[in-house]
Amino acid sequence: MKWNDVRELHPNQWVKLHILNSHKDNGYLYIDDMEILKTISDNKEATLELTHSTGNSIVFHTSHDVIKTKLIKNLGLFRRISN
Repeated sequence: MKWNDVRELHPNQWVKLHILNSHKDNGYLYIDDMEILKTISDNKEATLELTHSTGNSIVFHTSHDVIKTKLIKNLGLFRRISN
């Protein structure tokens, strides 16, 4: 399913999606094909769903024209060692 189809089916709503196909461009991951896992009724539930999302799932609001997310490099864990 394409993002425009998701937006038409569920206007102005949070959705949890399974990413089927994506591509990277200029520091962003663009989602090309997806399937709807569930619709989400409010911001609080969307935040909870996002924290439980793993692998190829993402929570996004259909008010956005384009579905993309900023890629962040994993720099590892740092901790201060006391003297």
